[in-house]
Amino acid sequence: MDTAITQVAKGILRIGPVESAGPGRRGHHTSLTSPYLIIGKEQAMVLEPGEDCQVAATVDALKKCGVALDKVGYIWASHIHLHHIQAVPDLMKQLPKAKFVVHPRGAPHVIEPTRLVASSIEAWGDQCYGPMAPLPKERVMSVEDNQIIDLGGKKVQIIFAPGHAPHHMALFDLETRALFPGDICMVPGPGKPRGGHDIRPPMFYLDQFLQTVQHYIDLKPSVLLTFGDRGGTVFNTEECLRWAIEDHLAIERMCRDGLQRKQSFHDIVRRVNEYMDAVGARPSRPRERDTPEFASGGLLGMLAHIRRKDPSLDLPPDITWKMRGEP
Repeated sequence: MDTAITQVAKGILRIGPVESAGPGRRGHHTSLTSPYLIIGKEQAMVLEPGEDCQVAATVDALKKCGVALDKVGYIWASHIHLHHIQAVPDLMKQLPKAKFVVHPRGAPHVIEPTRLVASSIEAWGDQCYGPMAPLPKERVMSVEDNQIIDLGGKKVQIIFAPGHAPHHMALFDLETRALFPGDICMVPGPGKPRGGHDIRPPMFYLDQFLQTVQHYIDLKPSVLLTFGDRGGTVFNTEECLRWAIEDHLAIERMCRDGLQRKQSFHDIVRRVNEYMDAVGARPSRPRERDTPEFASGGLLGMLAHIRRKDPSLDLPPDITWKMRGEP
C-alpha cells in the first residue's frame, strides 16, 4: 500500500489523504480525509481515524514509521460523528493496547452505538456508512476538559470545544502548539483564501461555537491541522479563526432573515453560497452523486439553532429532513 505520510510538526504526521468511501458505499461528503499520528517516546496516538475502509492505511503508516502496534496507547477523534470514528472497532483489533479517548457525552454512544448509527443513517442515508460495532467499556477512556495525556516527552491537552456538536473536542500539542480543531473550522479550498463551513448537525449552537473559536484564538496555535477535505495545514491561524467568526455570524443573519421573510430553503442556501463566493470562501456545492437534501444540508444546524432561539419562526417547506437531536 502506497500511503502518503507527511510530517506536519515535530512528532506529528499526517496520513493520506485517504479515500473514505468503502465498497458499495457512497461515502461521506468529505470523501478524502486525513488521519494523524502523534509519536512520543513511550506511546503513540492515532487521531481522527475515519471510516473502516481507512484502517489499512493507518496501520500501514504506523508500520512505515517504525511504530509498533502495541505502542499505540490512544485513539482520539474530535467527536463521535461516524465519518470520524467508524474505523475505531476494527482499528482496535490491530492496536491491542489502544483506548478510545472520548468526551463524557459521547462515551455511552460508542459503548452502545445503536442510536448513533441510526441518527447518522437518517441524516446521511444508508449508503454512506456500514455498521459500527460496540466498543468494549474497558477500552473507552472518558476525559475531562484540559486533561493532559503524556505520550512520553510529548504532552497533549484535551480541549472541550462545543458548538458543532455537544461532544466535540479539540487536541492541543503543548510542545509545538499545533491544534487539531475538529469540525469547528475548515481548511481553505483550492484557490480560496478562507475555509467553508460545516453547520449540518442539528445540535449546532452558535453561541457555543463562537466561544470555542475565541478559545482557539486565545491558545495562539502555531498551526491548525484539519481532518476533512483531504486534511490540511493552516498557518495564518488567528486570521482563519476570525474569519470563521465573521462568516458564521453573517450566515446566521442571512438564515434568520430568510426565515422571517419565509424564503425557501433553496433561496437561503443560494444566498449563503453567494456570500461565501464573494468573501473568497468555499460554499457547499452539490455534486453529481448527491441528492439535493444531502448536498444543501450544510445550513440545517443553523436553522435549528435559530428555531430554538425563536420557535415562532417556521422552517421552509422545502426542507425534507427532520430537525431532530442526535447523540
